[in-house]
Amino acid sequence: MSTIDLSSITPKTMGEVIRQHIRLALHTNIISTTAEIAQKTGISFPTISKTLDEMNDQGEVLLNGLGLSSGGRRPKEYRLNPDFRFGLAICLEKDFTAYTLINYVGEIIEHSTLPGVLSDGPKQLTGQIDDYVRAHSNLYTLTFGVPGAVNKGRASYIPSFDNFKNFDFKTYYEAEFSIHVHAENDVNTAVYGYHDRLFNDKNLSIVYVYLGNRGIGAGVIMNGEVVRGSTSFSGEVSLLPLYDKTSFLQAFQGSLEAASPNEGHLDFIDAMSRLVATLAATINPHKVIFSGTYLAPSTLLDIQQRSAHYVPEENVPALEISEWGQDYSFGLHQLTMRSMLDMGKLNI
Repeated sequence: MSTIDLSSITPKTMGEVIRQHIRLALHTNIISTTAEIAQKTGISFPTISKTLDEMNDQGEVLLNGLGLSSGGRRPKEYRLNPDFRFGLAICLEKDFTAYTLINYVGEIIEHSTLPGVLSDGPKQLTGQIDDYVRAHSNLYTLTFGVPGAVNKGRASYIPSFDNFKNFDFKTYYEAEFSIHVHAENDVNTAVYGYHDRLFNDKNLSIVYVYLGNRGIGAGVIMNGEVVRGSTSFSGEVSLLPLYDKTSFLQAFQGSLEAASPNEGHLDFIDAMSRLVATLAATINPHKVIFSGTYLAPSTLLDIQQRSAHYVPEENVPALEISEWGQDYSFGLHQLTMRSMLDMGKLNI
């Protein structure tokens, strides 16, 4: 963990920034002493000690006991209070809505699946969430995974679900329940989960492409951050005009409906390789990760070789396949933790 630079922080925000770094230290190392946190953050021992006392009085951290002595008084050890706050991760799918309740140290308290609401509208979704809010007075944050483009909490492009078109999840539910709300595109959530689950390397650029019955989309991570673009429309690769009169989505669907399996396979490989070549020429990522139901591992080599027809071979990224459910679930979990711990731009 890098030490904190206090030079650009105003006195008004200083206390909260110090708390953020204490939370991060205790999230990374579950049990820590005052001296250990001071060393990791670069904040003075007296400041950390005073802030920990305040957080302990407010129930955010707990005194875990006493650590080993190095010759003097045994140091106090602290940990986050699991019950201080809860977060609710909400996965919106056409046929169901999945809810995962997470405590302050990241443990899953409850998981349930309820009927889908995307075809019905916000009223039904609000009713489902209301049950959780009433049952848990310490519910601090809601995190939505949305199958469409999300611009600052608003579903700016959500094909097939007109009842949620332009629906502002953040503004509506923060006003409705007076808790923190974060809404994120589902594929952006998955690439975030894939990155944090396996690498957490800020120097690694990744494009995560979902191909499945939920539609087609992509998420991009560069420098450890999800790339959203000026209107958060980044990743809507289904609309790419990769052919004179055909979008990527149309070419993709056409390959599945081809007259013969061989013709369909060749069309599929060409459409995929054009997508990879476009990504190589514009983003130049280290990896392109495919996820969904239509891609078999044996086709990766064909796509890679065909991509080299469109861009020089040394620029073709590594191609891999990953499991959507695992990446998406982990991404929602991590985004919920980030919001619940008030991490802001800090990495967890």
